[in-house]
Amino acid sequence: MKFFRSSTVSSSSEHRRYVLHSLLKGQHSAVSCITTHPLGTFVASGGEAGTKVWHLPSAKAIPGPTGASDRGITTAIVWLTRPDNKEEGLAYGTEHGYLCIWRKNKEGDGFTEMFCDRLIGGSDGAEVSSMAYDTNVGMIPRVIKLMMIAKHWPQAVAFGQVGVKGPELWSFGREDGVIYILNDEGRILRSKTTGMVIGHAVLNMKDDVSQGVALMKVAGTERVKTFQVPHRERRSRNVAFQDGTSRIIVGSDHGNVYAFDRQTGEVIDTIYIGLKDWVQSISTADLDGVPMIIVGRSGENIGKTELQVWQKVVAAPVEASTARKEEGRWWLLLLLSCILVFENILKIPVLSYGQKLVISIVEQYVL
Repeated sequence: MKFFRSSTVSSSSEHRRYVLHSLLKGQHSAVSCITTHPLGTFVASGGEAGTKVWHLPSAKAIPGPTGASDRGITTAIVWLTRPDNKEEGLAYGTEHGYLCIWRKNKEGDGFTEMFCDRLIGGSDGAEVSSMAYDTNVGMIPRVIKLMMIAKHWPQAVAFGQVGVKGPELWSFGREDGVIYILNDEGRILRSKTTGMVIGHAVLNMKDDVSQGVALMKVAGTERVKTFQVPHRERRSRNVAFQDGTSRIIVGSDHGNVYAFDRQTGEVIDTIYIGLKDWVQSISTADLDGVPMIIVGRSGENIGKTELQVWQKVVAAPVEASTARKEEGRWWLLLLLSCILVFENILKIPVLSYGQKLVISIVEQYVL
């Protein structure tokens, strides 16, 4: 895995629609992956220093049961949660082919490692490039099917529609740019050639490292729209949805995070993380109903680094009484303009008739 050098610039948001909320401290060296808990309570990151976890509301680091040791760089990570079970945890994969699972302790904020093994391949185990979790299964892994596709190196995987025939597994190939859709028996149901090099993907959206972000329909896998992202080199960047699916968030190779409007394709805002660095890893979450963006750096020789948590600026709701007064002022202005026309131009003495009405409006809306 290759990382890149960085240089310092100022940290800000171009249109001030995002502000820096907090810093998650304790990460060392480059960050290769980030994931947030579905409820927005925890953030986990992976990189050269192994796997790190934070409690997002307090920005407090939570000690993990193990470090990086000889398992290699953490390259993929996913939260394990089930709607019908309080037991939860996280799974991560490494560059040396290890799959490890941490279970969250029932008491306290810590985790206990309950599984870690090298995947098929032994000493030649390949890098775990992406992971997906089906909430209908438990936390103990078991091999269901080993599927190999010639000249296809998955850059991202995700579970698609789940029906009577079981779940669909989507595999997005980096170099070949092909999307394969498989069933739970490993049989290829259909495929789609995109004609691009895929850097990252979530359902409905893919990152073309040589072009930008491509929005695609799940049904039919046809491209709907492309979001242009400035770039100097072909590097992978994570992409994510925010505000449901109304915004698309994507990193860059030069220290910017771009927020796009999904409908128009326009850049809503640009976040400058403070360094001209490769922003490979991003994730989104909602904290107390406020949209957040978690940003990690993947530069070279950066030593201690911090995950940045950016908060969307949410306008404070206007109080009903204030809005009512403002509406009243506009009606008063309109009424006075009409009186001026009637009294001075049309010579109609309406002032005496409207005096009581004007006084009533002034008392109700202005005073």
